[in-house]
This record gives sequence, structure tokens and C-alpha cells, in this order.
Amino acid sequence: MKRSWLAVTMVLGLLVTACSSSGASTAPSAAPSTAATPTTAPTATPAPPTAPPVGKVQVGTKGDAASLALTPAETTTVKSVSTGKLVGIIAATMATDYHTLLNNAIKSNLEALGFTVEICDTETGDAVKSVTCFEGFVQKKAFGIVTASSAATVGDAATAAIKNGTIVVQVTGLDLGAVGAVSISVDNITIGTAEGTAAGEFAATTYPGAEVQAIILDYPDIADLVARANAIEAGMLAADPKVKVVGRYLGGLPANGATSMEQANTKYGLKLQLVTGINDGGNLGAFESAKTLGRTPTDLAFFGIDCDPAAVTAIRAASMYKGCVDTNPKGTGELAANAIAKLTAGSNVAGTVEVPVSIFNGK
Repeated sequence: MKRSWLAVTMVLGLLVTACSSSGASTAPSAAPSTAATPTTAPTATPAPPTAPPVGKVQVGTKGDAASLALTPAETTTVKSVSTGKLVGIIAATMATDYHTLLNNAIKSNLEALGFTVEICDTETGDAVKSVTCFEGFVQKKAFGIVTASSAATVGDAATAAIKNGTIVVQVTGLDLGAVGAVSISVDNITIGTAEGTAAGEFAATTYPGAEVQAIILDYPDIADLVARANAIEAGMLAADPKVKVVGRYLGGLPANGATSMEQANTKYGLKLQLVTGINDGGNLGAFESAKTLGRTPTDLAFFGIDCDPAAVTAIRAASMYKGCVDTNPKGTGELAANAIAKLTAGSNVAGTVEVPVSIFNGK
């Protein structure tokens, strides 16, 4: 009996112990902490550079080539604000070396600074086409316009464009400076006189005391070129009063010069000893025609303006081509581009910049 009770008591003890063990709760372990992922603040997009106010054209003032040299700071400023700005070039023609070199120099220099550039070729300097090209660039809201036309042709259009904030630069002329354009050019009368003087001195030295018959290849549709032809004649007569200008013939372009040379040679033959012209373009056409006609360096001489590469080559070869006035078209183109750039950078620019000239005679 005692053993049974003891057994029951042990069993109950075990059950109580088991229940106590099974009912004990274990404190949950803390969840592992997760480090917060740092967030990077968004990078602020830099604001586009603000273009400075366009510089002023100082009407009535004269500058030189050095005044249009760009500083490093100006170059940096221009490149930062030039994207999307259109500059239109109105070419008198692209058919002569001078104008090709001039216009391509303007274009390449401006494009190197970040501008967008278009050329509108009037082909012959036609007044109506010149105005049409100008108005076309105005309609495109061009930032700048470069023109080879005179005030008589585009003066009204240029005045209106400048008033509305367009930069206007004139090359191969100096009269648009009066309306607020930057005029960059050789002086028309200076280059005509220089050519005429060189031709007259040649005549006086080669044919001392003798009459020398000469022709001038001109371009009567453009008043400035008529004035240049007048200066050529005046320069020749001042250097050698024995020079006799027997006629003015159409020049300007190679085809015109070739036809005029044939006409003059038919009329005057070997009595014609001197050919001058308002540019090398027309002269070179006459020069090639003269070779075909059998003329030689002993009986005919040519003097021109611009020093086109073909003219320089002919002069160096001791041919009939004896001299030319170097008008530096590439340099003029660079100056025109620099004028637009300096104004874009907020610098002021003189209203007139005259390009210096020199005579090249192969010596």
C-alpha cells in the first residue's frame, strides 16, 4: 500500500515538473538591426550660361586689325553662348578666288567659335538678290549678318536689322558704318590708286616717253567698282601722263574678261600694251584669252587687284601678269568673324576697320 502511494506521488511529481518545463516561455530574441541606406542628394543641373549684353558698335570711330583680336576670356565667353546662333553671309559671288577665300574664312572662323553659319550667294552681286538674301536672314532671326553689299543696296534693310538688335558686318565696303554696321575692308579708292600707280610706273619704265594704250576692265553695275576704276585711271595718269586709256570693258568675272580681251585685241591689236582691272577675277579670264591670242610678256602687261592665287602664280612665272594689289581676303574674313565674336562677348568695336594693302610684283 505504501509502495503504491509512493509511486503515485513520484508520478505526480514528475508530471508537475514536466508541466512546469513545458509551460516556461523563452523571451524572443531581438530582430537584427538593419542599417539605414544613405540617400545621395540629386545633382543640381547647372543653369545655362547667361549671354552678356551685346557690345556696342562705336559709330564714327576707326580701328585697326589689332583692335579686333580676341582675348582668351572673350573666346571662352563666346563659345559658351554661341550654340544655336545663326550668322548669315551674303556673298557677292563665289566664282572668284578672292570672294571664295573671304567667305570661307568668315564661315570657318565663326563655326570654330560655335556659331551656325549659312552662305547666300548672289552670284554676281545682283542688287535684288542681295536684298532678298538679307531679308531672308532677317526672317530666320539671324543673330548676325555679313554682307559685301553697299549702303546703296542694303542700307535700309541693314538700318532696320540693326535697330532690332542684329549684328551687321560689311566687308569689301566702308559705307554701312554710318548706320551702325561694322565696316571692315580695304579702302576702295586706295586699292584702285595703288594698282593704277603700279601700272603707270611700269609703263613709264618700260616705254619711256612713248604713248602706252591701256584698257580698264570694270563692272559698271556696282557704283563702288566704277569708283575703283576711276581711281585706277587717275593713278596711271599721275604715274605716267603718256598712258592713254582707250576703253573700259566689262570685267569682274573670268568669262567677262575673256570676252572683253578678244574684243579689245581685235580693235587695237599690238597697240594695246596694258590691261588693268577692278579685280584679278576678270583679269585672269582676259589673261588666258590673251595667251590664246598669241600675246606675250614682251608686248602686253596685266595689273590687278586681290592677288588671287592664280595671279600670284602667273606673276612669279614672269608672265604677262606683272603685279597685283594684295587685299588679304583670308585676313579680312577673320576680322569679320572676330568683330561678331567680340560684340557677342560684350566688347565694343570700332565702326570702321580698314585693312592694309600692299603691291605684289614677284620681287
